[in-house]
Formats: sequence, structure tokens, C-alpha cells
Amino acid sequence: MSQFVETPVRAFIAGGAIAQHLRVKAASTGKLSAAGISDKELGTITQAAFADGDVVGVRLRTAQGTCKMVANATGCVIGSEVYTAAAGKISPSYASGSYPIGVALEASTADGDVIEVLRNSHGDTSKT
Repeated sequence: MSQFVETPVRAFIAGGAIAQHLRVKAASTGKLSAAGISDKELGTITQAAFADGDVVGVRLRTAQGTCKMVANATGCVIGSEVYTAAAGKISPSYASGSYPIGVALEASTADGDVIEVLRNSHGDTSKT
């Protein structure tokens, strides 16, 4: 049976502990895991998952508006482009395998900072 949603957030089952606001993907098991540097993610997790089997919300990458994401370093500057990074995070600079994901609307001052990001148009995360 197929289904569809017309909402910015959809429920998924986590495959383990995942921190809030990380980029997530569907693993081969159908459960969520943190997205890697070159993964095209489903979106960002809206609340932390503490264990395998937790049901969590994911703000889909095609959602209207902005979203919160976790930076992997200092250097995200307001108005600058941000890129995908390992472990579900974003980076202020391009690295091999990464691609632009949006524009920072807040600055990051440390690894793990949660900042507001305006995603590329219509969730387009085309690789460069």
C-alpha cells in the first residue's frame, strides 16, 4: 500500500540514538541513521532519538521555510553557503564529497552549534 504526506514533518523509526537537528537518511533497514557527507538526506530530525525503534519526526528537505542544523566547526557566517559534512552535520567549507545544502542565517562558534539554515530551493541538494 502506498501513501503520501502533505506536511513539512513526517514520522520515521530511528535505527539508534541520533541527536536533534542532525541530517538523516533511511538506512537499508528502512530505519533512520545520520547522513554522511555525500548522502542526500531525507531532512533533519526534529527531536533526539534515544534508542533503536524510537519514532521521531523528520523535517523533510522539501519543507517550506528554514530549518535548524548542526555545524561541525566554527566559521559558518551569516549569509554564507554551507555544505554537507559527516555524521549528519554541516560545514562552512567544501570538502571532497560534500555539496552545498543552503545558506547560514546564524553564525557557528563551535563544533555542535545548532544554527538556522535556509535550504537551497525546493530542497535541491545537487552535488557540485
